[in-house]
Amino acid sequence: MTEFEALQNRVSVRSYEKRAVEPEKLAELSGLIEEINSASGLAFRLVSTGDASVPAVKLSAAMFSGAVSSCALLIGGADEISSEMVGYFGQKLMLRAVSLGLGACWVAGTFDRKSVEAELTGDTRLWDVMPLGYATEKVPLKQRTIRAAIRSKSRKLEDFIESDHPLSTLPKWVMAGVEAVKDGPSAVNQQPVNIVYKDGLVTARIWKENANALKYNDLGIAKYQFQVAAEAAGVRGFWNFGDGGDFIADN
Repeated sequence: MTEFEALQNRVSVRSYEKRAVEPEKLAELSGLIEEINSASGLAFRLVSTGDASVPAVKLSAAMFSGAVSSCALLIGGADEISSEMVGYFGQKLMLRAVSLGLGACWVAGTFDRKSVEAELTGDTRLWDVMPLGYATEKVPLKQRTIRAAIRSKSRKLEDFIESDHPLSTLPKWVMAGVEAVKDGPSAVNQQPVNIVYKDGLVTARIWKENANALKYNDLGIAKYQFQVAAEAAGVRGFWNFGDGGDFIADN
């Protein structure tokens, strides 16, 4: 499965089988985490009990069901850029998990922080946890209700793009990226990020002024979603970090 296929297949999984993740898959995810930490200065960690009946982190019973014996701890600096990088590289990790056949979910607040053994210093923060496991074949009614409630609040595609040109005239790779942003996850289900296309320049900005502190997580998530979809549409590139950061196309 390619990264773009993983992006298309990804859903936020909140109902898990009581089944441990295979060691070889955990090893691949651990290798990616090492690469991410080396490149970014973040401090992601992968924790696993190895026992499907022993959870790696205690998730809210109101929001999740099943057992999650493996979990990624998304740790980084407490500043805005670090928060954005957590979102950007965390989404990269999530898509790799999906490509391995695993289910995952961004969890920012609905977990017991006391159940997490995280090594934090004075200038680092545990921003989110990412449970990793196998989605149940049948989604329980409670989880379907949660998913439906989130989707009912979703914005339309045109709400995610700001441009000085009619949308019908925008490059296909830009619109592909915007659609990926729309379909992507959000750390707290607010999706406070817009893609801006003006004077031929692509930028990403936080439009929702009252979004909480995790809005920079969402900025990073949106940028990674856009980048993967744009590349699949024929345009490779990279983002400059920061609110209003621009997308630099390689070709």
